[in-house]
Amino acid sequence: MATTVTECGNVRIVTQVIQQKDPLAADAIREPMSSPTASQLTSSQPKNFINTLPKALGVVQIVLGATQISFGIALTVAQEDFKKLTVNSGVYFWIGILLLFSGASLVEMEKREYPWLEKLCLFVNLLVSGASVIAIILHGTEIGKETEKEDPCDEMDRYYCSNAGKILLYGLNSVFIILSLLELAVSLTAVVIIVRSTRQKFYRQMVST
Repeated sequence: MATTVTECGNVRIVTQVIQQKDPLAADAIREPMSSPTASQLTSSQPKNFINTLPKALGVVQIVLGATQISFGIALTVAQEDFKKLTVNSGVYFWIGILLLFSGASLVEMEKREYPWLEKLCLFVNLLVSGASVIAIILHGTEIGKETEKEDPCDEMDRYYCSNAGKILLYGLNSVFIILSLLELAVSLTAVVIIVRSTRQKFYRQMVST
């Protein structure tokens, strides 16, 4: 059995040449396969990594998507005569549909590990991230427009005047800004997890070959 040591910077490469009839060959081959490092690389760690956190993120996205669509329907009916910017833009519906689709895709990754499914989840979550940023801008713009309007109670007795509508508008938009920030955080977390999982699978394939 011949051993060659090659040093390249801080890396030391040890090469062993073992004859086929050498009785030690079988033991030498079994040792690296039974080492902790090899067992970790050949284990199903990436699979377990994919099936836990992304599934939970998918459920959260489904709940947020259903919430967006439900409020979108309610606000569209309530503001039938004087629709606001967010209702006219349809932000509640298209971001809700994206969240439902993204959440369902993440949950489906638990059952099927297809490369195209991971790419689809990655693309949809990037869309959700962009949509969340747009939603934050729209809700912030609506709050800004209402702030610029004159206070109707300045021209009449404040005892008989109420700003309940403006307060409700501020409250709703503030809540949806918080929800949009949550959606942005969830989608970006899913993107990071999918990218890391893809890299782990790539490294595992390199080691197995």
